[in-house]
Amino acid sequence: VVQTIQQKFDSRQRVVQTTLPLDGDSIELQFFDNAEIDGDSISLFLNGRLLFEHVRLSALPFVIKLAVQDVPADAELSMVAENLGAIPPNTSFMMAYINGQRYTARLESTEKTTAVIRFRKE
Repeated sequence: VVQTIQQKFDSRQRVVQTTLPLDGDSIELQFFDNAEIDGDSISLFLNGRLLFEHVRLSALPFVIKLAVQDVPADAELSMVAENLGAIPPNTSFMMAYINGQRYTARLESTEKTTAVIRFRKE
C-alpha cells in the first residue's frame, strides 16, 4: 500500500531535533542533502499543513523564507522523508538565518519518524 505524504505525516512519530528562536522579521531556512548526495526527497509541513512536497535534497540549498509574524508561537516545522535515498536514513543538513544569527542542525527522518524543528518566540 502506497501512503500519501499526508498519511506518512499523520502516522509517523515526530521527533524534535532542534529548537529555534522566532525573532526578527523573517526566518530563512536552507535544506541540503547531508554528507553524500543520495536521492533523498522530503516534504515540509508547518503545524500540520503541507508547505512543500517532492523536495529533492542536493548540494544546492532548498530555501524557504517565513515571515515571523506568520509563524505562531511554539510552531513546528516537520521534515517528512518521502524516501530514504540510496543511503538510509533520510538526512538533511539545515541552516537557519534568524535575526542576524546562523543556526545549524542535522535532521533525520525514517519510515517511522519525522524530524521536527520547533520555533519559540523569544
